[in-house]
Amino acid sequence: MSNYDNEIDDVREWIQVQETKREILEKSLEESRKKFSTSESYLYNLKNARWVLSEVIRQTQLQFKGYVESLVTKCINTVFDRDFEFILEYEIKANKTYIKPMVREGDTEPQVPKEEMGVGILDLLSFALRVVLWSLERPRSRPVFVLDEPMRDLGKGKLLDRAGDVLKELSQRLKLQLILITHEPQLCRIADRVFEIEHDGKRSYLGSDPIKKEEYAKNFDKNGKKISKKRKRKKLK
Repeated sequence: MSNYDNEIDDVREWIQVQETKREILEKSLEESRKKFSTSESYLYNLKNARWVLSEVIRQTQLQFKGYVESLVTKCINTVFDRDFEFILEYEIKANKTYIKPMVREGDTEPQVPKEEMGVGILDLLSFALRVVLWSLERPRSRPVFVLDEPMRDLGKGKLLDRAGDVLKELSQRLKLQLILITHEPQLCRIADRVFEIEHDGKRSYLGSDPIKKEEYAKNFDKNGKKISKKRKRKKLK
């Protein structure tokens, strides 16, 4: 066999090897295209899923914001003769969402709630928020609230009466049991039952039987101070 024939055989062999490589590469390319198509579809679905999730979160936040703002605003405006509006502001820090409670009066800029806005406003806001958040619980915890000296910063008079009306209405509408521990006889008028706690200098004693709130109120003067038996006799004369 001549050298020429040998060269032709080598070329043919080389061509066969290259064709085999080409077939392998074509199969690999086809598999890569299928994988890419699957990945592209997965990425598309993932983007859609993220958008849907973001939209659900946004709508949930808007509903939560509107529900809380309207109820808390109604509570504070029932007590105060001023144009207050409760606002929830969302802040995103380090990929986390934070909620900042704010209060606006009239057309002024919203501010962090503080006592300078109105005596007792923080006490009222905290109670209103507590009740509203409880109403959103699923499942709800027991409908019992123990309030230690509620609305103590409102003083006496019409503000305390209005705050008492708010407590009473929320209790009735949401079927809440409110247990008030207070030194304010003015709040006794909203109670269904009143118990008096006596202190002998060492221990406190709770009366075993409820007393009539009308009778209980007679034991205090207009400033909320208890009338001693001696003063009471003079007053009755």
